[in-house]
Amino acid sequence: MDFTIHQLRCFLAVARELHFGRAAARLHLSPSALSEQVAALERRVSRSLFDRSPRGVELTDHGRELLPIARGAVESMDEVVEWGRGEDAEPCVRIGLMVTSAEFRAIMAEAARHMPRVRWQVRHLGFTGCHEALAKGEVDCAFAVGTEDGPPPGFESLPLWEEDRLLVLSKQHRLAGRESVTLAEIAQETFVAVEGGAHDRWFSSVGVGGSTPHLLSVARNFEEILEMCAAGQGVNIAGRSAETTYAHPGVRFVPIVDAPRVTTYLSVRRGRRPAALERFVRLCALDGTEAQV
Repeated sequence: MDFTIHQLRCFLAVARELHFGRAAARLHLSPSALSEQVAALERRVSRSLFDRSPRGVELTDHGRELLPIARGAVESMDEVVEWGRGEDAEPCVRIGLMVTSAEFRAIMAEAARHMPRVRWQVRHLGFTGCHEALAKGEVDCAFAVGTEDGPPPGFESLPLWEEDRLLVLSKQHRLAGRESVTLAEIAQETFVAVEGGAHDRWFSSVGVGGSTPHLLSVARNFEEILEMCAAGQGVNIAGRSAETTYAHPGVRFVPIVDAPRVTTYLSVRRGRRPAALERFVRLCALDGTEAQV
């Protein structure tokens, strides 16, 4: 039985996306080339790995069995490549972070476990500093939420996980006792936002009330947004992970039932990257398979 690490990477990409087109874009391949690689792997192992139908793509039982084995094989090969390049004994990966979350912490725990020789640096950059820090070379990659504008030229964004959106409001707010709200019910609210207009696209992407929302652009980071919301100066819209990651005694988090989900991306430079960074990017892509919330 003879197959390649490249075929395993193709299999893992399709397993993550459950869509040949998106997986091909992730790997910078044409859909036909990706399909050929997966078909060749299926022939080599004499098993069908995906069920393909007009409804979509699903892993077969054999595909689910192969998934952890393929991940281990790809990680082991990355270790060999890293060793073979003879890089510094303690490579460093500098990570920029817009907002933290349980998913980010889980990824970092996995990275520390699989890459124990790497020295990690995490910089909290807030809502406005991620892409600027990338462009200036101050960080090697950045976790950014809802990057509608996309990364700087020469960078690419890898979608990692999606989450529902919550309304952040004071415990004394008229809607604080609700189990959920709709966009129409909050259309006339004042939204506490980041100063300098950096939050405009964030609220526009939610589609609050079908019109431009009223923004109070006074905050520099999410901690300041929480304080303003607790003081009753306005409300905010956040991803679901904020409820546990940024717990605050003065605010409540209420689900918005009809708001579109928000995506967290990993932005990273295009082209060849240092071995440790490349391995971290691949680890993030694999963990994204299980990071949906």
